Amino acid sequence: MPNRILKESICRSDSVDQLSWFEEVLFYRLIVNCDDYGRYDGRPAIIKGSCFPLKDLKPAEIEKALNNLSTAGLLIGYECQGKPYLQLVTWERHQNIRAKKSKYPAFDETCIQLYSDGCNSPRNPIQSNSKSNTESNPNSSERLAPPPIPPEPSVITMTLNSGAEYSVYQKDVEEWIELYPAVDVMQCLRSMKGWLNANPTKRKTEKGIRRFINTWLQKEQDSGGTKGYVKPQGGSRVEQFAASAREWASE
Repeated sequence: MPNRILKESICRSDSVDQLSWFEEVLFYRLIVNCDDYGRYDGRPAIIKGSCFPLKDLKPAEIEKALNNLSTAGLLIGYECQGKPYLQLVTWERHQNIRAKKSKYPAFDETCIQLYSDGCNSPRNPIQSNSKSNTESNPNSSERLAPPPIPPEPSVITMTLNSGAEYSVYQKDVEEWIELYPAVDVMQCLRSMKGWLNANPTKRKTEKGIRRFINTWLQKEQDSGGTKGYVKPQGGSRVEQFAASAREWASE
């Protein structure tokens, strides 16, 4: 199992701050147990055995924590071919992917998303073997968990050699505009997307796509920047570009 990366910014994460101490520990232990694509077996008994082998925990405690991690927008639970799996949502933004293939099936349109209807979802096999507190105690005042926070939308995607789409997020774009101040980053990303679509045999792997993007932007910067590009007036470049990225994502 390769080493995993934990960034200092996790200490100020609003999503992580929503968690209890146990849920936060589970999240960190999932990070070091997931495969190289941020996926893992979704069965609570398996998670308990791998993440907490020395703790006296019950699978029901794992079940509840998984629901809350999903509610916080940190993972997606899904059922594929009758088996539950997990996907950590922002894995590709923080970890290095070395393996060529995941150990577990990816979440796609053929899968059933778990937890999406709250902890009492009839499609949630983790909850199917036991009644909820409100079912077993009609007088319980416990409220259902709110719906999960959707994953951060991408501002643009790049088609990989596998046919999958690699998501570029606003945070990535803001970093690049600071690194390459003479470059119209969003226009370059559109050009890259068009080039990849027109050259399917030269598309990049999931591991190599960021190197491709950085190389393209570096060449644009070294050649004098984007022709005709005028620095936005009013506000910082990051603020201006963030607005542009949000507008692009909403189209």
